[in-house]
Amino acid sequence: MQTRKITKADFDQIVEVIDRWWGGPIATLAHPIFFYELGDNGLIVEEDGRLVGFILGFLVFKTPKTGYIHLVGIHPDYRRKGVGRLLYEHFTERCRALGCQRMKAITTAGNEGSLRFHEALGWKAEEIEDYAGKNRKRVVFTKELTPTN
Repeated sequence: MQTRKITKADFDQIVEVIDRWWGGPIATLAHPIFFYELGDNGLIVEEDGRLVGFILGFLVFKTPKTGYIHLVGIHPDYRRKGVGRLLYEHFTERCRALGCQRMKAITTAGNEGSLRFHEALGWKAEEIEDYAGKNRKRVVFTKELTPTN
């Protein structure tokens, strides 16, 4: 498997497959801003030229400078094969190289797969009431970056 920066063709393909990969309507979260304005931070993983995973994220420049993971998708046939870990590692390294001191991501409360994944990678999870609006609880993941983690 190879990881590389996202291209317009990759973004177009992501918009086509994301609803199937996630099992429901979510394509609106793959907003074009993640290619046109934030495309330097998007990554894909491919195997034999086939898109098998992607990560859309950006950098937050307020203190502490933070790498934020907005959306991750893994082809259903490639889940539990290290694609997510590979994407997170490459994105984290990119953020560290750009001076980030922390990583951040969120998920909905009760998303056990996401909770287990982030905890296995050493992220801290905190459930926050009303994070996404009134009665819209979210789990906020953070990971402090040091030169070695």
